[in-house]
Amino acid sequence: MLELKLADYKAEKQPDWCPGCGDYGILSALQMALFELKRDPSQTAVFSGIGCSAKTPHYLNVYGIHTLHGRVLPVAQGAKLANPH
Repeated sequence: MLELKLADYKAEKQPDWCPGCGDYGILSALQMALFELKRDPSQTAVFSGIGCSAKTPHYLNVYGIHTLHGRVLPVAQGAKLANPH
């Protein structure tokens, strides 16, 4: 079993959201959830759509896919079907 630290889920790229943006809190909560669930970053994918929150996968040390408007769920479902583990 991997011995992971919270920092293992943080990417080198720093968020460039506006000061006070709620996306910072969401990113922190997502990192904390992945850490508490002991998710292996190399076995985790995060999908996003449009808008500022779409940058979230760029700030996590996991696989990330930035999709087209309205296509997040079909892409995520396709990824899960292709790799059910």
